[in-house]
Amino acid sequence: MLEYHLLDATNKILGRFCSQIAKLALLGHNIVIINAKDAIISGTKDNIHENFLKKLNISTATNPRRGPFWPRRPDTFMRNVIKKMLPRKKYRGKEAYKRIHVYIGDIPERFQKRYQKLIPLEINNADKKRLSYYNKFITLENLCSRLGWNKTDIEA
Repeated sequence: MLEYHLLDATNKILGRFCSQIAKLALLGHNIVIINAKDAIISGTKDNIHENFLKKLNISTATNPRRGPFWPRRPDTFMRNVIKKMLPRKKYRGKEAYKRIHVYIGDIPERFQKRYQKLIPLEINNADKKRLSYYNKFITLENLCSRLGWNKTDIEA
């Protein structure tokens, strides 16, 4: 039976959290991330929204249906961030990516059987206190809803 490390993304800075997860996955750990919608991105709201909205307007001149495509759900958004931190053309990067499971909220009931042996793991995030004082961050849920995510996609 596989051992999975359970990580909660609530109030964790997205980039630092994902880089630590990418390192754990490269070391061979199986990882389950819950509450991806509660991860935070540091910076002003207008600046963050503007940067990601610019990405959505990029398309090919010949056929816009060819992409690039950007995720709008918080769980796929976080998986995409982690994917970009792994070695892309190497076999070990692809295998590490397969060992990462991300969920918007808690683990859905239909997947509960898969994770029989969960080991809670905590990643420190010291900058949250400073960010809450200056109030210069947004949650991943806020960003994704601004980019066009329908919250009706959530299935518990």
